[in-house]
Amino acid sequence: MAILTKIRNRSGIAIGFVGLALVLFLVSDALSSGNSIFNSNANNVGQIDGDAISYKQFEAEVAKQEAQYLERSQGQPLDDNTRQQVREQAWNVLVQEGLMSKEYADLGITLTNEELTDLFVGDNIHPQVKQSFTDPKTGYFDKSVVIQNLKQINEKGDEKTKKQLRTFEDFLLQDGLNKKYSSLVKKGVYTTNLDAKKLYEGRSRTAEMNFVVMPFSTVADSAVKVEESDLKSYFNKNQNKYKSKENSRKIDFIVYNFAPSSEDTTEMMKWVADQMSLFAQAKNDTQYVDQNSEVKFDAKPRSRKDYPEDVVGRLFSDSIGSIVGPIFKDNKYQIYKVSGVKNDTTVFMRASHILFKVEGTTALDTANSKIKAEEILAQIKKGSDFAMMAAQYGTDGTKDKGGDLGWFQDGQMVPEFNKFCKAGNKGDVGIVKTQFGWHIVKITENKSSKLVTAGLVERTFKASDKTVGFAFNEASQFAASSRNNADFEANAKTKKLEIKTAEMVRENDNFLPGYSDAREAVRWAFNAKVGDISEVVTVGDKHMIISLKDIREKGKSSFEEARGKAENDYRKEKKAEQLLAKMKEAVDGGAITLDALSKKLNLTVTPVGSQNFENTGIAYVGQDNSFVGAVLGTAPNKFVSSFKGDGGIYAFQVNKFTEAPAITDYSSFKAELKQPLSQKVEYGYMETLKDIHNVTDLRYKFY
Repeated sequence: MAILTKIRNRSGIAIGFVGLALVLFLVSDALSSGNSIFNSNANNVGQIDGDAISYKQFEAEVAKQEAQYLERSQGQPLDDNTRQQVREQAWNVLVQEGLMSKEYADLGITLTNEELTDLFVGDNIHPQVKQSFTDPKTGYFDKSVVIQNLKQINEKGDEKTKKQLRTFEDFLLQDGLNKKYSSLVKKGVYTTNLDAKKLYEGRSRTAEMNFVVMPFSTVADSAVKVEESDLKSYFNKNQNKYKSKENSRKIDFIVYNFAPSSEDTTEMMKWVADQMSLFAQAKNDTQYVDQNSEVKFDAKPRSRKDYPEDVVGRLFSDSIGSIVGPIFKDNKYQIYKVSGVKNDTTVFMRASHILFKVEGTTALDTANSKIKAEEILAQIKKGSDFAMMAAQYGTDGTKDKGGDLGWFQDGQMVPEFNKFCKAGNKGDVGIVKTQFGWHIVKITENKSSKLVTAGLVERTFKASDKTVGFAFNEASQFAASSRNNADFEANAKTKKLEIKTAEMVRENDNFLPGYSDAREAVRWAFNAKVGDISEVVTVGDKHMIISLKDIREKGKSSFEEARGKAENDYRKEKKAEQLLAKMKEAVDGGAITLDALSKKLNLTVTPVGSQNFENTGIAYVGQDNSFVGAVLGTAPNKFVSSFKGDGGIYAFQVNKFTEAPAITDYSSFKAELKQPLSQKVEYGYMETLKDIHNVTDLRYKFY
């Protein structure tokens, strides 16, 4: 279009008409063929078998997923991390729908209305339905309650409730179709008697043998000279070994921190001191907090469990108007003020415990668990530290916190536990039996029904605009003077800045090694060319300048990308050649038995009494699949003078084989083989479908 416009402008009206006619021809042809020039990949976030997933389509699904998240979280706003997860969920939904709709259609998989009804109120009720309609107090599920609720929604429900029901029905429909498909695919997994027989014999047939080995590690790396031309030749011959499984980039980057300066720290300390005084003098706590804090005033009276451990003691003991703080937590300074106090009807308690679970189902098992609890209780009463005993003997998640359960509401714990805590006082220790086992319980605080309203003045400790600006200017100067990789490295050396490397940056990563929220840096890497240097990219509280070192495409591998692995493999090949030559020289010199060869090369003969296929570990050597395969495929009493294994060069002799006893029933071995295959198919078919249908992810161009 731009070229045609230039021709028209420069060549007059006549050529303008020619240009217009050409454009109309192109548009007409595109419309008739269905390949619009305006529908390029520039507006798509992905493809399935060449069919586009448009940006608009993706954004619509993201909006849908965000709305569902907000509904589930009761309006809690999305942070950057959650938003990234929502986008990932939206992508997975679109890909799964795009792939599976074709599969369902091709295979004739459907879910009838009767089957959908069965998932709600039939004989095969879906777990989500049961969970939603099970009485939490009794644990009882009643179909009639489901029927009554569905009828009420359909007849009297508002549009929002009906929409929620339709969303749930869609979920059940898709889940039902997925399970049918998964079941169908798993039914196609089978194992034969021959497979089972091989497994049995590989496990039961053993070899007795002797061997010597010269490990590759006995040749120093310095003994292998690696020429660049030889390494490239080796790589070209073995490219299939180094194929990339996904698109990725290699980058170098330097980081400018804009952490708070000493001047910022001084300013922050002054702010804290001022707030301690001004907040204490404030007549209207609500107004003061709303004007001076990063959080709004919360007027709701709250219990002890709702406040941080390091302030709760003073908040619930000091008088109204008292200032508590400052405390520094999660990079924020916090100052609390007791704004109101009231007593409630609800009692809160605090205790620690050590749980002894009953291992077994007999009365003796229960008695043994109690005896153990009583032994530890006796030690505690003699002065042993409760927290240390909890860490040593506890069997639940509280053991790492010294058994501390924190503050809990009356009725929150199981009845027996709750009764002990409610009847006792601070310092009481005893044993309680519940459905979970035997507990040693220590009441750590007196009961309280007190509620406190506390104003909170909070401020994040961060770099000032001045500090941020200074760091940005420094980074900008570095970027402006680094127009190629040589400049980048030279400037980093001059300024004594560490160059960090990220070897495998994938197109949808949201991070770099050691740095979260690095999406912008990743996006830049996938839109740049090798050798490009970025402008300043802000990542969290840091500035980055990035150099793109290598582009790695799926299914391919560049020499630079594979250099490290290729060089290791090349060295291994050359070491093998040296060791093979050494062993051949010894054999040609007359060492034609294992004992003679071992003496010639000063090697130890290692006897192995029972080697099978299932165990590929070799005594004093480690795993070596190639060597084990060679041993079990060699005739008895044959001297093998040199064999290249995975870890070294071997000479060996098999003395005898012990064959597997004959059996006729291989069913257990068939089942053993089938189970992991079925699991692999069930959890891996989606990735296989993505490869079959050429799913292309282009989201990195937009996010």
